[in-house]
Amino acid sequence: MTPSIRLVIAGTGLIGKRHIASIARCNGVELSAIVDPSDAGKSYAAEMGMPWYGSLSEMFAKERPDGVILATPNQVHVDNGLECVTARCPMLVEKPLATSADEAVVLVDAARNAGVPILVGHHRRHNPLIQKAREVIDAGKLGQLRAVHANCWMYKPDEYFDAAPWRKAQGAGPVSVNLVHDVDLIRYLCGDVVSVQAQAARSIRGYDNEDVAAAVLQFENGAIGTITVSDIIVSPWSWELTSRENPAYPPTAQSCYLLGGTHGSLSLPDLTLWKNNGTRSWWQPISATTFPRDASDPLINQIAQFAAVISGFEEPLVSGEEGLKTLQVIESIQTSAKSGETIFLRS
Repeated sequence: MTPSIRLVIAGTGLIGKRHIASIARCNGVELSAIVDPSDAGKSYAAEMGMPWYGSLSEMFAKERPDGVILATPNQVHVDNGLECVTARCPMLVEKPLATSADEAVVLVDAARNAGVPILVGHHRRHNPLIQKAREVIDAGKLGQLRAVHANCWMYKPDEYFDAAPWRKAQGAGPVSVNLVHDVDLIRYLCGDVVSVQAQAARSIRGYDNEDVAAAVLQFENGAIGTITVSDIIVSPWSWELTSRENPAYPPTAQSCYLLGGTHGSLSLPDLTLWKNNGTRSWWQPISATTFPRDASDPLINQIAQFAAVISGFEEPLVSGEEGLKTLQVIESIQTSAKSGETIFLRS
């Protein structure tokens, strides 16, 4: 019988506990220990009947897990990741990979040089509907991709900010907290971004961050993208409310992404392809075809892929390099919004 892949969770906040629940539902994978310096983390480990450690160094001194999931605060991702590199232990790092692209480069380079796999927790790529969308695009059903629009509008109630005052601070606005997910998916579907021009508006609640922002993205393949985000707009148009990915959000029958090409357009997450059946023309009837796809939990799929990478069967779907590129786009949006200038990304 093949032994289970033994994983350690570092961090038992909301996402850490979701990873633990996903491990419990994933065949061939088991949780072997919990790392969390807080009293709450220690108590949670006791409730789970799991070995507890206050730090990764303490854990590595006594355990040899097959992989570590870093669900720790963003500002310690790089330090934690470098500890995993030293221990030659594969890691799944929650997004964002680091608090800055420069810091992320340090971790990505160290892991590459040591041959230690990094996966970044952009779990939406593991959703079967995104995999199907990528298949449709790669099959040429849209023709040459020319434009994409992503919408991320939601209303976060006051208690969301009152419960965690750091959410009111500069750098904790919807660009860094929410838009990072959408940018990663758009990059996955449309390719690398080569330039960014953005604008943002100060929070009307009086917080130190933005509450609405928009960006124009130019892709390496020549396509143009527009993307907007806000956490103060009541709307049905966000991935959270349209994808049915997380039961905490009430679902709507809307789409939040539109991808347009020379032979057709695709709306997501409803996976509907719009095209002319005969001559391509705005005077000709346009038909809609909705594609079937599998339904499964992307967080569980992500854990399964982590196990496959550890076993040497697969390459990471979201590698450290991919997480770095997404972080670079987010940083460019923030920089452009402050300066008003177009930012050209390094290749």
